[in-house]
Amino acid sequence: MADPNRPLFQTQRSRVLKLYQEANQPFIASTMPYHSVRSLAFDVVDVDTTNGLAWGVARRGQTMDFFGYGVGDRITLGAVQNFQATEAETNLAKGKSTNGAADFIIEGVGMSCRALLINYSIGSGVIVPVAPTDPDVVAAFAGTVPVWDPASIFMVPQGQSPANLENGMFQALMPHMSLEFEWDRKRTAKIGVCDLLPQAGGASYLRANGVPSSDNRYEIPEGYVWRRDGEPDGEFMARVTLERALVVPLSLRSDITTPTAFDAPLRIYMELLMRVYGLEVQLPSAN
Repeated sequence: MADPNRPLFQTQRSRVLKLYQEANQPFIASTMPYHSVRSLAFDVVDVDTTNGLAWGVARRGQTMDFFGYGVGDRITLGAVQNFQATEAETNLAKGKSTNGAADFIIEGVGMSCRALLINYSIGSGVIVPVAPTDPDVVAAFAGTVPVWDPASIFMVPQGQSPANLENGMFQALMPHMSLEFEWDRKRTAKIGVCDLLPQAGGASYLRANGVPSSDNRYEIPEGYVWRRDGEPDGEFMARVTLERALVVPLSLRSDITTPTAFDAPLRIYMELLMRVYGLEVQLPSAN
């Protein structure tokens, strides 16, 4: 017979809060989400410069480990192999660990496309007759700085175009990417396919996967616990894997000086932003 004082089911939120209450110590709580950015690449292949057509291929097997790095760590992001993460990429002080010896109950997930980056070869006709000299503009052609190109001046229209009111490449990828949570490099939980993840306020009505509010997220009412650093389940990552290749036909942009000639990018990079939501609890600071 079940013990009436021990419920058969508890959410992780109620279980963790009960442990703090039983310790008879005051604690503080926060609902501030954690965020992390990783990138995925499209190779540009089978370029037909006569007819202005190429193919963008997102290769099967690409993996992205979110929350695996902290502010100041060196990561690969887009075309940058030694990118130093800032607060814009993550709000973790230490990779895989919560901040300030906190326990975080994960109760929601959201993911959005933060930016598209496009990489052209040096000397491409796109940048003549006057080659840019501003360092940020030069970096944009190297695929290391994001570009917002709504008129599709040099970004392929499948990436950014006024005729494409949604982020088509991002939406096409989502059903082919799987998501799993991993703790301590040992235990995993298969969450599902990424098209179940709304964008959590990361897009307008025209582009959002659902209602574009911060509450638009994949809810996990039972919760998962990301424990404080040094405890079991204290190391956490969210791993996204592209399970099958995605092929996108690309309409190339014409050369500025020769409209009958076309320029193909070398690669297109997509930066993906993931947020986890829930309740963070910890003992108050002594200072």
